[in-house]
Amino acid sequence: MPEAIVWIAGAALGATLALIAAPILSWLLRRTSDGDRWNEPDSPLPEIARDLAGAFGGYAMIMTPQHRVVYTSALAENLPVFQGTKLVHAGLQELAHNAWRAGEIQSRRLSFNDLGPVAQADVRATRLAGRYVLLTVTDLTATLRSRQIRHDFIANIGHELRTPVTAVELIASALAAGAEDAATVRHFANRLTQESRRLARLTEDMMALAKAQDQDSSRFTQVSVEAVLAEAAARHRTTAEEATIAVAVAAPEGATVYGELDALVTAVDNLIANAVAYSPPGSRVDVNARVDASEVVISVTDQGIGIEPQDQERVFERFYRTDRARSRRTGGTGLGLAIVRNTVQGHGGRVTVNSEVGLGSTFTIRLPRPAHSKPRKAVGKSATRGGHRGYDRLVAG
Repeated sequence: MPEAIVWIAGAALGATLALIAAPILSWLLRRTSDGDRWNEPDSPLPEIARDLAGAFGGYAMIMTPQHRVVYTSALAENLPVFQGTKLVHAGLQELAHNAWRAGEIQSRRLSFNDLGPVAQADVRATRLAGRYVLLTVTDLTATLRSRQIRHDFIANIGHELRTPVTAVELIASALAAGAEDAATVRHFANRLTQESRRLARLTEDMMALAKAQDQDSSRFTQVSVEAVLAEAAARHRTTAEEATIAVAVAAPEGATVYGELDALVTAVDNLIANAVAYSPPGSRVDVNARVDASEVVISVTDQGIGIEPQDQERVFERFYRTDRARSRRTGGTGLGLAIVRNTVQGHGGRVTVNSEVGLGSTFTIRLPRPAHSKPRKAVGKSATRGGHRGYDRLVAG
């Protein structure tokens, strides 16, 4: 009898444990076998996986199914998408999850407002070896912005060219009609000369802007800041004297920046040209340079009409003019400040404006000081990976 009781009690206990354990075991089995579940890998990241991510060269990261990041490329480390070692960006998490669940490559073109410098990108998620997800982000921000800029530039340049070309056509007709009147011929001949010069300036500025947008750092050398300022100011000596405007230049001796001499002269040249054009007779334009801890700072200050606050953010845009009528009188093309901005950015710097209406403007260029590793060639004053083995093995089909 006691043995029967023990047997019955044991059976009852076993049944009870089975009832408790069955759901837990079923859940564990689903966690380890269902591809729709996130499973932590039980072995280290294969070296070939790191090689594959490293070969991408851009923003790349490898994570476990629970979004624990086990590898990031140097660029990806700077993305604001991590909390500790975990990926927390919802959009990237979703794409990684879909790649894990489907076992297939997932790719999308996405727009971001929370991914640091990346505004638009092609994002690709790939399941690796059934245990990891490789996520790559190809930044398209600059490419798409450049495409839009080119589109806008072509539209704007068509409009800008149409005006002087039409004027030349009308003047030529007027000349033909007034060929017997010497005074009329002289008047329209002068107008024709003005419009042809305007076309020439526009062509020159277009070429300068194209060059500024395509800086070639392989041609960079150490450039004397003093020589840049002196050459740029010399180009406007006659114009400034005619307008009784004093142009004062001051630069520390021996200061240099790493760049292209002619491009930097053109940038400062454009700032001085604007300062002279928008300053009243008898005023002064100061062109100064100083050396900070990590930068060379060049400033051009005038006592001119100033710039309205709402215009200060836009003056560096192509063909943007705060006063179109005055710009046409002074011969401006609307490209000068765009040339300055693109040149400075191409040299790793930035340009800003500080202005108050009626009190003048200060344009400031900040350029990085040359690194010690750069070749110290002084410039004086100017006269004017393929496929990787193991990839098929790593990508889960």
